[in-house]
Amino acid sequence: MSGLERPVRVLLIGRHFWPHGSIDSAGHLMELATGLRLAGIQVSVVTPKYAGSWAERFSFRECQVYRPIRMFRTGWTARGDRTASRYIRYLRDWIESDPTACDIVYCDAGREEAIAAVEAAQAIGVPSVVRLSGHGDISDFEFFKHSRIGKRCRSAVMDAAAVVLDSASAHRRWLAEGGDKTRTHRIAHGVGPTKEQGLSSLKNLRRAMSRINGDLFVPDACSVVLSVERLDRSSGIMTLVKSAYLLSNHISGLQFWLIGDGPLRETIYSRLKSDGLRQSMAMPGSFGSPDDVYSAADLMVHVGDQGFEHQVPTAIAAGLPLVLANTETAREFFGVGESDVRRRIIERRADALQADSEALDGAPEQAGALVWWFDPARPKTLRFAIEQIVGNLEQARRRAQQTRRIMQRTRSRSDSIERYVTLFRQLAAGSLPNPSQSTSMENAQ
Repeated sequence: MSGLERPVRVLLIGRHFWPHGSIDSAGHLMELATGLRLAGIQVSVVTPKYAGSWAERFSFRECQVYRPIRMFRTGWTARGDRTASRYIRYLRDWIESDPTACDIVYCDAGREEAIAAVEAAQAIGVPSVVRLSGHGDISDFEFFKHSRIGKRCRSAVMDAAAVVLDSASAHRRWLAEGGDKTRTHRIAHGVGPTKEQGLSSLKNLRRAMSRINGDLFVPDACSVVLSVERLDRSSGIMTLVKSAYLLSNHISGLQFWLIGDGPLRETIYSRLKSDGLRQSMAMPGSFGSPDDVYSAADLMVHVGDQGFEHQVPTAIAAGLPLVLANTETAREFFGVGESDVRRRIIERRADALQADSEALDGAPEQAGALVWWFDPARPKTLRFAIEQIVGNLEQARRRAQQTRRIMQRTRSRSDSIERYVTLFRQLAAGSLPNPSQSTSMENAQ
């Protein structure tokens, strides 16, 4: 870019921005804003506020974040201030209030914000880009089917100048449902670079964190099981919660860190406390910067379809051993088949030790062979996977580091950001982007 060329200005719109709301979508929007700014894109972010006391404007990593409209946590109502139509109208009018503020309007999900983004972009004469977010039952595709507002959102996404999807299955489904092939682009969620550890050892990091929050104190002989999930039933967190008592009985010294917020928070706390696990758990809520949490844990358990936009990539970048539920979303993320995963689910301790010794001997080039899998319908497979990791942490960490190297090579975040930058610059210049350019990273895997 020449010195006289003005940088492309992108307005990012999302319902959540870290650390509030959905951990996964908020973290993805935060990382996207940061990556675009570092790539030379001028970024502004628009997100709602959920309390009157929240500031309407602040700076985040040199990006301006605007929160001009109040959104209520209790959801939409039929009339009054908490209607979807009012929210869409106010957001659309706010974007249109300064028609020279951006060259691209980008919406990070195909929900109500997409209607406002596409309509406002058409009104001020700039392209709009909408990313279809989520997986499984909490995906935008499912949202489109189950309500009148969902159908409106789908129609708005159809009118966007470009639609971004993260996987081959989502790409095929969008085209099958009538999406325009020439305006559809596949950009995977990439794994970021390894972040430097600020403190000299895991022990020092845990001590520093315990001074900030006493619940995070971990005795030296204990192992930390991390879960970073929305605390609701759709996230799958209850699979781990219901297994915590048996896990503690079979594996001595386990500590559970449940990071997140949601409607089941009090229910989960009460259950774990009644199981006698009050001294073995911490539920500190959301963190402004969660990097230290990943670095201080020994392993992460991930159950549901949420989390593959930000949490799982972040855990991989941190070199954290991963225990994953055998779901379609997880298998597609790691590029493995269901039969392969079934073979890798540990049934007995003897199998666990044998599988562990074989995993690194062959130095597999497929990351899905290096993570631990379990069957949510059989909680004992979760226990066996955790036993395997805790029983040989050094080998588990080497296995996780190999996973990180493979994923950083085949699913790099810098490649993802580069494809967003290319897409935005082509749209801003008035040229029609080539969708095949956005899929090359996926095809390379």
